[in-house]
Amino acid sequence: MLELFIALKWPLIALQALISLVLIIMILLQSGKGDDIGSALGGGSGGNVQGTGGTSKFLVRGTAIFAILFMINSIVLAKMFKEMSAASIGASAPAPLVPSATNSVVGNAVAPNAIAPNAIAPATPKK
Repeated sequence: MLELFIALKWPLIALQALISLVLIIMILLQSGKGDDIGSALGGGSGGNVQGTGGTSKFLVRGTAIFAILFMINSIVLAKMFKEMSAASIGASAPAPLVPSATNSVVGNAVAPNAIAPNAIAPATPKK
């Protein structure tokens, strides 16, 4: 499953960028309550093929569709990156720096891998 996430990472990021741009453009093309799309683009009050409400309804529906696609893609990307980061946490854990509980002083005996407390380094032989 992780391999699928890795393969889809960059295409989903590119899709998110494309959806974002289209959504921004569609929102900016929408006009206020009193204006129609023709006056927003500099046109007069002349009629068009779709009528006065057709373009506005198209932009509202298109904006809603792209907003839903944006949210779904955002959720998928968030879950994907969460899975990828959870999988990488265990893979790069360093070795512990402290000795484990089994390597300790037990009574007067020292475990094989433990460092004896107050150990004196052996003297080097003089030549």
